Amino acid sequence: MSKMVLSDCVLDISNIFHSTAVVIEGSCLNKTEPTAVLRDVSARVYGGEVLAILGSKGSGKRALLDVIAGRADGKTRGRITLNDHLLTPELFRRHGGYVAHRCHLLPSLTVRQTLNYATWLANLSNREARVRQTMVDLALSQVANRSVNDLTRPEYRRLMLGVQLAKDPTILLLDEPTWDTDPLNTYLIVSMLWSYATRRGSIVVLTMETPRSDVLPFVSRVALLCLGAVVYSGPTRSMLDYFTYIGFPCPELENPLMYYLCLSTVDRRSRDRFLESNQQISVLVDKFKVEGVLYMKEAPQGPASVKDISFGIMHKGLGKGIKPGCFSTLLALYLRSLATTFSLNKSGLGHFTARLLLLPFSVALMSILYSHSTPVQSRIFLQTGGLVFNILTLFYLAGIATTTILFPGFRARYYQEKREGLYGGAMFLTAYTLLSLPLSFISTLITIGILVPILELDLSSWAYSSGTLWASYVAAEQITVAVLMVVGRPIIGAITVLYVTLVSLGIASGGVRSLRNLPHWLATVSAALPARYASLALNQLAIDTGSSTNLPYNETFTCPGIPELCRYPDGKTYLIERFTREGENISEVLNVDLNLLISLAFALSLIILNSVLYLLPLPAKVKAKFRE
Repeated sequence: MSKMVLSDCVLDISNIFHSTAVVIEGSCLNKTEPTAVLRDVSARVYGGEVLAILGSKGSGKRALLDVIAGRADGKTRGRITLNDHLLTPELFRRHGGYVAHRCHLLPSLTVRQTLNYATWLANLSNREARVRQTMVDLALSQVANRSVNDLTRPEYRRLMLGVQLAKDPTILLLDEPTWDTDPLNTYLIVSMLWSYATRRGSIVVLTMETPRSDVLPFVSRVALLCLGAVVYSGPTRSMLDYFTYIGFPCPELENPLMYYLCLSTVDRRSRDRFLESNQQISVLVDKFKVEGVLYMKEAPQGPASVKDISFGIMHKGLGKGIKPGCFSTLLALYLRSLATTFSLNKSGLGHFTARLLLLPFSVALMSILYSHSTPVQSRIFLQTGGLVFNILTLFYLAGIATTTILFPGFRARYYQEKREGLYGGAMFLTAYTLLSLPLSFISTLITIGILVPILELDLSSWAYSSGTLWASYVAAEQITVAVLMVVGRPIIGAITVLYVTLVSLGIASGGVRSLRNLPHWLATVSAALPARYASLALNQLAIDTGSSTNLPYNETFTCPGIPELCRYPDGKTYLIERFTREGENISEVLNVDLNLLISLAFALSLIILNSVLYLLPLPAKVKAKFRE
């Protein structure tokens, strides 16, 4: 048991100016100009207190939270300290928590699993105790084994808080934590935050656009913002005295928080009201600069608080804080992805179906069309080539579809956790790939098993076909992952990759147009496309077999016979005519081992390329798509 005076922990925000670039409307060149978002904002809050930042839309509430957390894009001047230490982004990541306006949690995990992996990724000790206590504090114990997807909206929002509260942060920032909750749950959430702050000696800073009167007892301090400037910042208990002193008393039976929020909001209903309210707000801002400094610096009242620190960070003095370990983080990410895929709920079954059953089911339906092929030259080579082309296309489509369905959920969680400094892009992509590779390989083996009786594959051909098609699936998956790195909407990313894939199949697979008849420049392009090598390997495995020797032309004409009809004494002759060019070394082109290795090399190269891409910093315009 440790004693701690509340005032020992202090967040001091001094003279913050912040501006960001805004795109000028109507500009064809996307010109931007700096726009002031925060103008000389100052506030102070002590350990054990809840600071509510109030303001209408566009007042700068979220910008202030982002500046405190070191996440704001743009230019910032001023000083923010925590316990007299300059609050750098690194220091905040180690000792702070940030609950965004929207938070994407993996839907198939249970409440307990979500909290457990959150503490594991933060590399915290006593995880079970933290999770158990957090569920008790946030009234989530009754739904501990319920999947995130089945939670009510208030329960989901409390779980969002729990992901950060379980880490026991020194300072907790929350952007509109009661935005979409009813009055009862609004009261419940704010009271829980107040209880956490007072018990743990932590600092809680939250934004609210429509504060209710029943949360007033739980809000220790208030910062009223309008157009980025401070109208009032200080203890809630002193707010009435301050505004009465400057000539703006609150009427009886009015909610002081809402009354003074309306007082500091620009009235846009008419030009006269706009000018009048603007002038009034300017007066309020100027008066606070002169009269309000003493209120802002007013220390909390009351005796010292006893704080039970059974686990977590010692708030008195800043130590090393949270520092995740590489292997532990990778293991947590992998196991979390595994739990997401094999959860026994609707979302988990959807993941399982997409990863393991989508591809076999699609190929099984398609193979029905080829199950009654007649082994004659007039049809068998074209039908088999068409089957190979369709199988290869389905593998590409399955890779694109599965990634488009599943990856955005993991991506959203990654971008949120990356901002917390828990892990980077290469770690995230490694864990995702470690899950995807074995599952896609199993799906490929099942799929090829369906095709064995149609293509009459032996064990060796089965292995080669599986490796080639698996490489094609992985290549499509990795290309989709790369596109979804910069494209926010999954459907747009899927259409983009699908278009590129179909074009490459048309050029390089030989299924639409013979490679022999390609223009020289297209032939050169096809040499750089993985579809060419996968198609060459698959066609050779399916067509260059003993059963394709001296086939009759049709049911009437036998071969050898009429040279114009019996063009292909064996499958290799057909392959040479369709898939090789004049002057090429046939043994190198029709080389299953080489083409398999090239296909696998393409897939591996794309995995490495994505790992590098996810290490690079994203442009501001791209990052803006994934802020929430």
